[in-house]
Amino acid sequence: MTRTLLSYCKTENNTRLLEFGQGPEYFNGTRCSTVYRAAIKKQLTDSVEISLEQYDSDTVQPISEFKLTNQGLVTWDDHWISKKSSLIVDPKIVTMNLQRNSLVYVNINTPRLELKNLNLEGNVSLEHLYIHEAPALERLDISNCRGLRHIALGINRGIKYLSANNCAMESGVMEQLLRDFTPVHCASANNSGIGAFRKQYDTEIDLRGNVIDWGNPRVASKIRMLLVNNWIVRWDNNPPSEIIPPQLYAFFVESKVE
Repeated sequence: MTRTLLSYCKTENNTRLLEFGQGPEYFNGTRCSTVYRAAIKKQLTDSVEISLEQYDSDTVQPISEFKLTNQGLVTWDDHWISKKSSLIVDPKIVTMNLQRNSLVYVNINTPRLELKNLNLEGNVSLEHLYIHEAPALERLDISNCRGLRHIALGINRGIKYLSANNCAMESGVMEQLLRDFTPVHCASANNSGIGAFRKQYDTEIDLRGNVIDWGNPRVASKIRMLLVNNWIVRWDNNPPSEIIPPQLYAFFVESKVE
């Protein structure tokens, strides 16, 4: 038995689609061990249909990685429809890579319980990012998305790494991002010996390429909270000492202007 999942999205007019990798278990050059056939085809001059065919069983295995990059996509609603039942289903994608398209919005408004890694890097026109529920999400990359205006991350307590590098976010947009950023993981501090603090860490947020408005109390207090909980926070402009004391970040040079 097999199941076919269909998704639809807008593209730039007359976009020339890149061919997917040939052979079984490959989708746009990315190995997907549970997908034996994938296809993308034009519907109109500005829309495409994506289909994934999986072996169906009592327990559908997750798709390890879905990669659709450099294709001129303009919208992504992440709606997957079963061809057989016409119902919306969860494709169980673990890693979704939509780098360097022309996305204006990304709308993931149904629960994605398997999603661990979402890469939207290089979508310079991206204005709206909405994630309803992704409790397993560990890595989110929105770097070089310089058009961001609205961000809602929903349920996302599993995040360990967030990159918003070179987004040039306005103060209000950064406030939205940090407001919805509610991680529960933190790195273990190692303070035995001079300079040993945080030799190893696995929790990080990268805000370089943005001018942080330290006068915004919601932004400053959230960054301070992350620092206190052993997060690496990277930035370009240092905070005033009365807002965040240097002692909180003195040992990780990545956060300082040299």
